[in-house]
Amino acid sequence: MDLHAIDYQAAFVEAAKQVEGSLRDLPAAHLDEFPAEGTVCAVVDLNVGFCRQGALASPYADAVVPRAAALARACAERQIYTLAYTDCHRDDSPEFSAYPPHCVKGSGEEKVVEQIAAVPGIKIVEKASTNGFLNWYIKELLDRYEVGHLIVTGCVTDICVYQLATTCKAYANAEGRELDVVVPLDCVDTFDIPGVHGRDFYNAVFAASMQANGVRLVERIEW
Repeated sequence: MDLHAIDYQAAFVEAAKQVEGSLRDLPAAHLDEFPAEGTVCAVVDLNVGFCRQGALASPYADAVVPRAAALARACAERQIYTLAYTDCHRDDSPEFSAYPPHCVKGSGEEKVVEQIAAVPGIKIVEKASTNGFLNWYIKELLDRYEVGHLIVTGCVTDICVYQLATTCKAYANAEGRELDVVVPLDCVDTFDIPGVHGRDFYNAVFAASMQANGVRLVERIEW
């Protein structure tokens, strides 16, 4: 691939049309579709360090909290297993070569925000990677129980949400098992850094990529 030969403007315009087409008029889902036995709801990184304070805190992540908390609570009330992943790093984490230090254990940033932590029976799961699958907790759930549906909410769309959703889907594919991975777009978002990380661009591109990899996108989940 010759990156210098690419007409980026033309390529991005064409890609934008394709993304818009794939994301236009997404349906809503209803919790009645998700049986209590066989469904997991995973809330990703709605913690202090991404929502309230710290180098990676974003008001867009914080704005997701009420909707994600309401959905998680509705799941818990229906006896759907609900868990909350939270970044929790050592102060010398190699990840800090790519991202500024964040969510260091003991700093308070690793604490799940109160609206999520207050969901009855929610399981808090610490992770030291952008990809929650790599601490194996979700893999153990998928392997031990007949999980057929996984709802993923939280932040951020293009990193932690994307990696968990697509990795779980790929793992299920490799195991020859059906797994309906569902991402309600009203319950995910990403950060915005002008000139560095455009929120709208990354939300759209990575949502479309999740869809292309077999993840089911919905506008929202009602109950």
